[in-house]
Amino acid sequence: MSTGKEKKKIDLMKELLLKNSRLFRCPSCEQELALSRSNSLYCAKGHNFDLARQGYVNLLLKQEKGGYDKQLYAARKVISDSGFFDPMRKAISKLIWEIGEEEDWSRASILDAGCGEGSHLAWICQDLKAKEKRFADLWGVGIDLSKEGIRAAAKAYPNLIWCVADLTKLPLQNEQFDIVLNILSPANYGEFKRVLKDHGVLLKILPTANYLIELREILFKGTDRELYENDSVKKLFANSFQLVKEQQIHYKVVLKEENLEHLIKMTPLTWNADQEKIRAIINSGLKSITVAFDLLVGKK
Repeated sequence: MSTGKEKKKIDLMKELLLKNSRLFRCPSCEQELALSRSNSLYCAKGHNFDLARQGYVNLLLKQEKGGYDKQLYAARKVISDSGFFDPMRKAISKLIWEIGEEEDWSRASILDAGCGEGSHLAWICQDLKAKEKRFADLWGVGIDLSKEGIRAAAKAYPNLIWCVADLTKLPLQNEQFDIVLNILSPANYGEFKRVLKDHGVLLKILPTANYLIELREILFKGTDRELYENDSVKKLFANSFQLVKEQQIHYKVVLKEENLEHLIKMTPLTWNADQEKIRAIINSGLKSITVAFDLLVGKK
């Protein structure tokens, strides 16, 4: 039996969908999806997708089994709540604010493609709404392949639209968004271009060579993975979108001992790593860590 809290979340999801009708399209036949009275999205050809009582919708045609589990997203949320990503997210919200002012937006829509547990999108939307009345009518959609990530997002941030879906075939109607965010996530530039409005902007965050360098030096010393090169990612971006701005974001984060262990659980750098090297990181007495990103801004 569902709790009152869960019922409230599904009701919030329905309210958001009613406010933003014509948002989704069927992942099977690409017909428009409409909201039924029985808490589902359906298309004219009879395909049907139930809203989860936790406040999200799963639009995957084939359910994927990934390596991202509850423990990973719990660790990621702890790191996120600690302020680890705040300078990066402030840079993004500042850019969106400047773009919105230039475009004179009265209403703005943001898609976070590859949103994970949702904290980036939630933080950025909250920051923008606090800045100015211009963004009082801001709305956001987070999409990720991981059901565990989307469940965590819906649980923590019920005032946004959350969807389990494949980024290579977004179940979204054309030209829906002013901004697409792609933060430390794989990209599908053809799909991003399709769902962006004509004036829309893509903001992509990717790590630079010094990102978490202290971990890399322990894990990959003397190998080609000690430094990360993002030149090929930048080239692909520039071949797909008009690169209008590139910004470097570089800062140090002071680490509490318990947060180091959450960081180790969170980062893909440690996946499949030798346990001896994991222990070496924990025993290193690491007090701070380097965070370094490139922020790419592209237009259609």
